[in-house]
Amino acid sequence: MVSAPPAPPPFRVSQRFRYRELLGLVAVQSFGNQMTGSFWIVYLVSRPVDFRVATLLWVIAFLTAALGVLLMARGRPIPARTSMTVGLATMAAGHFAFAFLPANWVVLVGGIAFGVYLPLFWLPMNSLLVRETSPANRAGRLAGVTATFTTVAVVAPVLGGYLAVTVGFRFLFSLGGLILAANLIRARRLVPREESFSYVINLRRMGSRTALAFAGQGGVDGLLSVATPLGSFLLTRDSFALGLLFALFSLAAGIAAVVLGRVSDRVKARSPFLLLGPALSVPACLLAFASRDLGSFAFAIGWLSMTSVVAPSFIYTILVDRMEDSIPAVTATREFILNTSRSVALFAGLLVLASGGDVYALYLLVGGVILLEALAK
Repeated sequence: MVSAPPAPPPFRVSQRFRYRELLGLVAVQSFGNQMTGSFWIVYLVSRPVDFRVATLLWVIAFLTAALGVLLMARGRPIPARTSMTVGLATMAAGHFAFAFLPANWVVLVGGIAFGVYLPLFWLPMNSLLVRETSPANRAGRLAGVTATFTTVAVVAPVLGGYLAVTVGFRFLFSLGGLILAANLIRARRLVPREESFSYVINLRRMGSRTALAFAGQGGVDGLLSVATPLGSFLLTRDSFALGLLFALFSLAAGIAAVVLGRVSDRVKARSPFLLLGPALSVPACLLAFASRDLGSFAFAIGWLSMTSVVAPSFIYTILVDRMEDSIPAVTATREFILNTSRSVALFAGLLVLASGGDVYALYLLVGGVILLEALAK
């Protein structure tokens, strides 16, 4: 654990950034990554790369990201614009790696690129976004960030699937790289040169229960990054149909995030949602495990997408409410736990696959791990 220096004065809601401008930056970023990233595992398996080897892409990515957070969280000021620029440039290079490198090399290079990008871009971005919130609107605005991801992802995978079918994966991945390069230019214009953050990891102040809840969220993220695309791919090889499925899943998640975030701000209660999401997700995981036809699988994952998004934004909101005077510590500690638990969960998933379990067995792990989210306090 890295100990924190004395807490800085509380953040005031920033007047220099507008929430919608930052959200627009997130939207473009999400579009570029979702349009291509939804098909990374599908692309590798279709090359063909063994799906257990393809899974290593995400293991490498999340381990690299966890190490990156540790390197950044040393209490020294890091310029936000420089960090975000390097992160976006690295991720753009990762997309081009998918377009031009052999599939086996992509597992390593693409994984490292995504892992480097995660902390460099998202630590400052999350810090900037949280400063645009207040206790009166925090759950709604943070849920709005989640909803931006999921709403953009309604369109992005459909377009990605269409391009993969009509012009091929190389064009698709190159386009993703160009979109991120364009977003890099926009980020440099939006974030002032003098803006910087000093990150630390403070597990003690976060608390063990909240840390376990974030570990549950990370474990679910890691397992679903493999289980959903592979499970869908085994039921249909049509890239356009896969894009439609991924869009359906994202639409369900986006609706749930926005509606419940606004309800929470109105009733001034967060805790009930921490129980609601995991409790409703477990039956969906069991149905996904039992499904072997496209219709019932799509129904199960749509249900899971809608319910699994409920708790994470509220866990984050509760933590920010408690540590509002130390936002960089919130973002760094959260990112470290998320990426470490994503890696651990994927290792567990690989053990299940190596012992003879199929891809759908991963949903049993999801159903167990997601219950940790209810521990947040």
